[in-house]
Amino acid sequence: MATPDRKKSNSSTVHSVVVTVKLLEFLATSGRPQRVTDIATSLKMTKARVSRHLSTLTDLGLVARLPDNSGYRLGPALFRLSRAALDQYEITNIAYRYMVVLRNEIDESLLLAIPAGGDALIVSSISSNKTLGPRVVRGTRWTIPMSPTARLILAYSSDHIRERILARRSERNTDQELAFDANDMRSTLETIRNRFYEYDANAHDAGFATVTVPIFDHSEELQAALTVVMASRGEAGATRSEDIRYLQPLRETGLELTRALGSIDMANKMATMM
Repeated sequence: MATPDRKKSNSSTVHSVVVTVKLLEFLATSGRPQRVTDIATSLKMTKARVSRHLSTLTDLGLVARLPDNSGYRLGPALFRLSRAALDQYEITNIAYRYMVVLRNEIDESLLLAIPAGGDALIVSSISSNKTLGPRVVRGTRWTIPMSPTARLILAYSSDHIRERILARRSERNTDQELAFDANDMRSTLETIRNRFYEYDANAHDAGFATVTVPIFDHSEELQAALTVVMASRGEAGATRSEDIRYLQPLRETGLELTRALGSIDMANKMATMM
């Protein structure tokens, strides 16, 4: 039996791990460097506790302090770990054979993306056998409003993450370099949640149309987005029935993956839309 002192020590150690995870998650979902005061306020912790943990995380390379000491961001050690995590990420291994079967059926390029703080992070891709096709590097991060994959991922993100991303996009649009309206995007995201797919005739203005569907896990949470990329036949934002001819086989693959990951409720909802 552990002594009272040992119990207290173990409890403190476990609590420190919890605080560490909360700090890293906050920095990851914030999308920008954060000051100690803002972190402490958001997480309802004292500035002293936050500073103490950040100091240790900085020494470990998991967090980095900005050169002007104005805030903290995620550190280089986490990026090295993230690359290893992508190689071992379960969804990439499970989805690969499904993606190969679908690619062979439709002969179009496929992308698999996972949620990354409300954005879409590409973790796997399979190219078509066509001469001209998209070349997307694993680790590429796509954002709203241009990316239909990012729009779908944001549609199934938590309210907190969704509103943070919308606010960040609005702030970055002060020079009106790209038409963006947060209320219009909220309506678009609701439409995506109701129909379980998103489409764009010329996503990213790159000359390729994309259609994407969600994949859910046993907790009924979004695990990934599976996207078909094909030659564009229209303008960005347009939707033409002949351009989403691969929606049905894509939906079937997304449903199979969702069931393989143990989802029940979301798989049933997806099936009713097919």
